[in-house]
Amino acid sequence: MTPDLDRLELELRSLAGVVAVGVDRDANGEAKLIQVVVLSPVASGELRNHIRRVVEANVRDGPSLEIVVDTLDSAE
Repeated sequence: MTPDLDRLELELRSLAGVVAVGVDRDANGEAKLIQVVVLSPVASGELRNHIRRVVEANVRDGPSLEIVVDTLDSAE
């Protein structure tokens, strides 16, 4: 399943506003948690729903999905 997860990570990272993707895998290499970090100015409900659909279409056995909104001020 590693090539599928690699493709999923690449697809998620290519979305505008996504700054990081992390995948926590179990002992068999299956995804158990997928974390996606999105910049707050573009973290609309539409983008979040798109991320959910991409994950659901690419990963079986429903891993947990966590979408983290990065609210850090870029001026810092």
